[in-house]
Amino acid sequence: MLRRRNGNCHHDKSLEGLIDLYLLRCQVEGKSPTTLRAYAWTLRRFVQIAQEEGFLQDVGQITPAHVYSYLGRFSHLSLDTRHRYHREVSCFFNWLQTMGYITQSPFANIKKVRLPLKIVQPFSADDVLKLLACCDTGNPSGARDRAILLVLLDTGIRVGELVRLEFSDLDLEGQRMRILHGKGNKQRVVAFGEDCRKEILSYLESYRRYRPGPLFVSMKKKQPLQPNAVKQMLRRLGKQSGISRVHAHRFRHTFATWAIEQDARELDVQYLLGHSTPDMVRRYSATYNSEKAARAHHLFSPAARLRDTAASPTRDTVSSTLALAPSS
Repeated sequence: MLRRRNGNCHHDKSLEGLIDLYLLRCQVEGKSPTTLRAYAWTLRRFVQIAQEEGFLQDVGQITPAHVYSYLGRFSHLSLDTRHRYHREVSCFFNWLQTMGYITQSPFANIKKVRLPLKIVQPFSADDVLKLLACCDTGNPSGARDRAILLVLLDTGIRVGELVRLEFSDLDLEGQRMRILHGKGNKQRVVAFGEDCRKEILSYLESYRRYRPGPLFVSMKKKQPLQPNAVKQMLRRLGKQSGISRVHAHRFRHTFATWAIEQDARELDVQYLLGHSTPDMVRRYSATYNSEKAARAHHLFSPAARLRDTAASPTRDTVSSTLALAPSS
């Protein structure tokens, strides 16, 4: 539960009082507890730095110079972290401006750090086959783990969404599953193919059966599987198969990249993954386009052309060389 100073924050223009009101606003608007904790931590950190740097408590007196003092504290951290600390406090000041507490945000003309467009490295088909081969389908846990791998690969859902799946969310005939606890409290329906359906059926028939309740459960305690248990299982399979960086989010990357490679529309991938904007999907497209360009390189390799020219110079090449030669 978030700490609240008092119920009169709308009369209080102090930094701490308005942060309390802003966090209450976020809570009322339905932000997730994880998001609220992240915002609260960042904004309390801003208050701490403001006190250390001697900022005035009146938010209307905070200037761009104060903002640079705050951001300068994080110059040694990663670009992603610096971007987050900028974004979360900037959103607070934008809200203050919208609500009329200040006339202009001190962040208005301060640019965020430029984040690199990272090339996401998906699994190869051989990688996935090796991971599946490490699942012993002769025992219940192996059948469950194999089903989890196929669900992650074939739907691209997040690990938090996976562990909150209920048996009632599953439509085996229609090959659909409902995601009722997506990021930002967004719900959606995702599809899965026949191969994934067979693995889910194998898991259900060999161990779980068709009882109501959580879809994926712990083998020992028969309780809902926790995110950390899935992460440990994936690390174990990665170690057994000799594949590095085996984690649930990489399956999400793989789903998106493979889908785009097979000419799926970016809009379809966006909705299936539960993204609000196409920005993240464009990162997957960048991965595919980069790989596609690399595959085509042999068609226009300048070094290969140079080698071929040296092996059999043509009349045009000789003419070009003479044309470029300096005149006497």
